[in-house]
Amino acid sequence: STVAFAALAGSALAADLPSTKEAPVYVAPVPAFSWTGFYIGADIGGAFASTQGTILGTGASHTLDNSGVMGGGYIGYNYQLNPNFVLGVEGDFQGTSASGSYSWSQTVGGIGNIASTDTYTAKTSLDWLAAINGRLGVSYDRALFYAIGGAAWAGENDTLSLTNSFAGLLWSGSNSKTLSGYDIGAGVDYAFTPNWVGRVEYRYYDFGNTTWYPTVNSAGLRDRTDVNTIRVGLSYLFSSPAPVVAKY
Repeated sequence: STVAFAALAGSALAADLPSTKEAPVYVAPVPAFSWTGFYIGADIGGAFASTQGTILGTGASHTLDNSGVMGGGYIGYNYQLNPNFVLGVEGDFQGTSASGSYSWSQTVGGIGNIASTDTYTAKTSLDWLAAINGRLGVSYDRALFYAIGGAAWAGENDTLSLTNSFAGLLWSGSNSKTLSGYDIGAGVDYAFTPNWVGRVEYRYYDFGNTTWYPTVNSAGLRDRTDVNTIRVGLSYLFSSPAPVVAKY
């Protein structure tokens, strides 16, 4: 009986000692990705311009399909309204190498049996594109599908000359101008990390009609310009700090 009582007492004392088992390691939940914040990035792609050129007074009309490389930078701000919708504003500037030219000839008379021919030569180059846009996106964690659109501008340089098969160069002129219009497009952003975001985007620009005259007595050139662009980019998102999670 004495031995049994001692054994029971020892077990009771052991049960009252503090446990040496460690508490489970706390694992904080992964915070939801947030698109809110400023961002700045660079992009590169292709610009495909279409300029409908009409030489006034001659009936000559031709479409220049200008294509070239484009590249530049963009900066903007996102605000995530809820887990699925994101609003933003963005500005960008792009340089392009898109250019094209065409010639048009007509018979205007001659000397004896030799016909005289006038040849008009027009060239258009699109030097840069710029825009200030609003963005509306639908997010799925680190992917953001968005529509974009707003006001756009472009730098265009035109040259027009007239040569005669007998008299040679009759007149020539060039004109640099800033076009204004609108752009609209769509794209997708994907956050590879909390800060680095890749992009693929399509955008269409429409700049309407412009007209200019190289000299007082020359024919005029009327252009209608629109541009399609495809670009890829990489930006750095200055995202909001992650929420602090208390440990208990």
